[in-house]
Amino acid sequence: MAESELSPLLTRPVNGNVVVTRGKKAFLAKFAFGYVKLANKVDDHYFYWFFESRSSPDSDPLVLWLTGGPGSSSMFALLTENGPCTINPDLTTKFNPYSWNNNANMIWLDQPTGVGFSFGSPADKDYNETNVGENIYWFLQGFLELYPQFEGREFFITGESYGGHYVPAAAHYIWEANKAENQDSELSMINLQGIAIGNGLTNPVIQYAYYQDMNHNRYNITLLTDAAEGQMKVDSVECIRLTRECQLAPRNGTICKVAQECWTDKLIGPFFSANRNNYDIREWCNNSDPDAVCGENPAIKTYLNSVAVQKYLNIDDRAPVWNEDSDEVQSTFTIDGDWSMPFHDFVADLINDDLRVLIYAGDADLMCNWIGNRAWTLDLDWKGKGAFNAAEERAFIAHDPLLPNGSTSIDAGVVRSFENFAFVRVFDAGHMVPMNQPAVALDLINKFLANEAL
Repeated sequence: MAESELSPLLTRPVNGNVVVTRGKKAFLAKFAFGYVKLANKVDDHYFYWFFESRSSPDSDPLVLWLTGGPGSSSMFALLTENGPCTINPDLTTKFNPYSWNNNANMIWLDQPTGVGFSFGSPADKDYNETNVGENIYWFLQGFLELYPQFEGREFFITGESYGGHYVPAAAHYIWEANKAENQDSELSMINLQGIAIGNGLTNPVIQYAYYQDMNHNRYNITLLTDAAEGQMKVDSVECIRLTRECQLAPRNGTICKVAQECWTDKLIGPFFSANRNNYDIREWCNNSDPDAVCGENPAIKTYLNSVAVQKYLNIDDRAPVWNEDSDEVQSTFTIDGDWSMPFHDFVADLINDDLRVLIYAGDADLMCNWIGNRAWTLDLDWKGKGAFNAAEERAFIAHDPLLPNGSTSIDAGVVRSFENFAFVRVFDAGHMVPMNQPAVALDLINKFLANEAL
């Protein structure tokens, strides 16, 4: 099902009202899509969409993007955030000059099993990050077999939201596999260099303590009454207690479900009365209207479920109807306890072995807010903790990568960094930084991939 030869360059309309865009005129890059059958599973097929770098595909790094959820399709990010095009309301495509494949060879992957266009047998069901890490490792083995020109290339894993679980889990699995003395000589060596996570959920116990603090934001938007803010601070203690209880072995599915519901009901729910988009508080949203569509893009679902697009993408008949989110995957990962698990120790292992780590967060997001993300990075126990925590927080000055050097200077946020670890608070952005601040996000990821100072 996968195309070992990158697609020819062409742009053409299909069936009059749906436009399938291909090639250099629209994307300025070759691309490929298809399925990789996972060698470690019974009949598991992961769908990917790959775009070569628009700049130097023969030398630019290979980058994997994982949207969160758990259970969210990376095709949504590809078509709304950091991919080569976006979808207009009339289902035509619009070129994205700030795509992350400007300077990287990018893979957008639907995972875990059952998410987006990926599918498997009942025996292939995934439950937690152990499955995620192993599956992504074997997906990459299959991908590199199809496209051997990328074997040995510098490789990075990126993602957002529940990617704060996915990204460390996948990277840590690869890191351990690379260190294994008995590694199969026929397997590809994955040249892992680092990870980047945007507005992630990585250490719930730390992050849950900072939700009420978003009532004090740089946008001067009141989200909670004083009484509600105080109650949320009290409730966070209960959510943290339940989360710690869920983390104990053997895990209790009932407790784990209650712990996740505590977050939903007591740390997120109270914000709804402010009638703001929880993914971007700068946007008004009528949360009392059950039919309100806030921050969603229904055109994506229509586009990806159209007969013409699915035929063009060679979507397997066994694949589910495309949805942005899989409720089944989210429920399974919650009950198994995966939601409540911490993955900061995996991040520490990577940093301590000199891999690069970037944590960034749009400061208008409530779901995985920047304050909690900053808190867990400061709490992280690693060899450079003292120097990182003592480092000055300074302005993050970004530049529009599409303009001549020095012609733009954007006061884009605040950065703290030491050696191979950095945290960036991004101004004027919500949960999905590449969507809200495309130039800033591209400049940030380009500098990270090139190992340039932020």
